[in-house]
Amino acid sequence: MKKNIIFLLWIAAAFVACNPTKRLDQNFTYFQKGLDSISKLKFTEPLIRQNDLISIQVYSTTLNQEQAAVFNLANNGVPSSSGSQSQNSQNATGILVNENGDIFYPYIGKLHVAGLTVLHLKDSLQNRLSDYIKAPEVLVRITNFKINVLGQVAQPGVKSFINTRVTVLDAISAAGDLNDVGKRENVLVLREENGEIKHYSIDMRNANMYNSPAFQLQQNDIVYVRPTENKLRVVKRNVNVDRDLSVTTTILSLLTLTISIFFLFKK
Repeated sequence: MKKNIIFLLWIAAAFVACNPTKRLDQNFTYFQKGLDSISKLKFTEPLIRQNDLISIQVYSTTLNQEQAAVFNLANNGVPSSSGSQSQNSQNATGILVNENGDIFYPYIGKLHVAGLTVLHLKDSLQNRLSDYIKAPEVLVRITNFKINVLGQVAQPGVKSFINTRVTVLDAISAAGDLNDVGKRENVLVLREENGEIKHYSIDMRNANMYNSPAFQLQQNDIVYVRPTENKLRVVKRNVNVDRDLSVTTTILSLLTLTISIFFLFKK
């Protein structure tokens, strides 16, 4: 009878040990559900903002490129100091958009660019530069597109991107992915919109995150990965209490084992 009881206790212990593994898979696996519901992704062009650095490259579709040279001097502007950067980034230079949303461009003067997309600014410049350049072509891009990634990631910091079509997955990948104590079901995205700070929550375990308005990031967004409850318990844990509890548990385990062996041989 006692052998049967010991066997049942062993089975119960094995069953309990399997449950944490199941919970571990649920908490640490991306894209657990929602993959079949993903629709066609829709990306939008980011708007130019105050304090952005924009690169404007001008050339002529004719053989005479000298007429465009003076308009490219404006790009030798302020280098960005963006802290740690993604591996695809470089120290950005360009024309600084001032606090009023304006830039100053050769021959044209002041241009209000805040609120425009890169494409809109390109079209506007090509029309205005046609007075100075024959068949002008303009390339515009934002050179200091930065995302702040904080919290429980391998490499937190400011991540810079050359491409402005940046998603929350791009930002987390640039930060080396979430660490073991990062909360995957509640990644926070903070964003400034019209002078107000808005926040969005993204569940990395659910592919429905592709439909979130914060899936595509905007320049200067903050991505914050919260710690799991286990991490918080470790931070709050008293080392002395843990040591005493460990010793007590060991003694009780040995005592239980001794009693079990005693009754087993007594029989």
